[in-house]
Amino acid sequence: MFWKGKASISTQVLAFIKNRELALASNLPQPELLNLGGPCKIGVGSIKDIAGIVKLLNSHYDESNTTKSKTDMTEQWIRASFLIYQAIWIVAKDPLGTIRGCVTSFKCAAPYPNALGGCSIADPWGLVDWFCVHPLWREKGVGSEMLEALDLITFRIGRKAHIFLKEGYPLPLFQIPIYSTFLYCRQAGSPLIKRMREGTGLGVMPYQCNDRETGLPLVKVEGIRGYQKDSEQIKLWEDALDRELPLCWVFVTGADHIDEKRGWVRDSMVSVYAFRWIAGKWLGGVPDSRVL
Repeated sequence: MFWKGKASISTQVLAFIKNRELALASNLPQPELLNLGGPCKIGVGSIKDIAGIVKLLNSHYDESNTTKSKTDMTEQWIRASFLIYQAIWIVAKDPLGTIRGCVTSFKCAAPYPNALGGCSIADPWGLVDWFCVHPLWREKGVGSEMLEALDLITFRIGRKAHIFLKEGYPLPLFQIPIYSTFLYCRQAGSPLIKRMREGTGLGVMPYQCNDRETGLPLVKVEGIRGYQKDSEQIKLWEDALDRELPLCWVFVTGADHIDEKRGWVRDSMVSVYAFRWIAGKWLGGVPDSRVL
């Protein structure tokens, strides 16, 4: 399912044992020109493909009625992603030109402290997201071809290290996660607030999904991390979640400090996977909050 740009388990563990710094997996073969022979035409998405991407994601990204969330993607957000996140969208189109698959790479922060990138050096970090294939086109190689195309294109522009976040059960054992934790969520916000004002001090990122039962949006919030828990700081942060946000469901990770009395419940597991990079001494460490 996933492209070939992943270091082996032994490589990751050995780098951890030797206390090495975070590094690109330079010994992996570079992606090559592809001989795409599947049922769909694979290409780079453009502004013209926005409506088709939105339709695919809203219909099939969270299509199971057993999931708690329902995708609520908008054309405005996809359009903005090209500029804000320097998104590279890969799309798969059937012979009639209908989009049947998509995946994207967003420019993102490094998961751990490192010396990669910097002045006059291409920023190598990307986050893979919104991987979706129409049900009738699955198990036909469409997903693999999209991921391989994404690997090829991003590698050539200097975005050589990718992060993949997997919610739910981890991937098979040969796909070792760099870090795993649980998400925690609770209802927050006020019905009096329709739009969050500037200067709240809260870091929020909408998931572009709504809760199936309540219809409220799902929002990732930047939590409070560190070895020591400051009860007063946590209280101020929890109060701000209820005072400054519209009604919503907020999510944090197990690495964030929370007040359990505020109604937090454990949600799904989430794992971080590395493509074309080696975690070294950071294997198992909590990644940057801008990543997870």
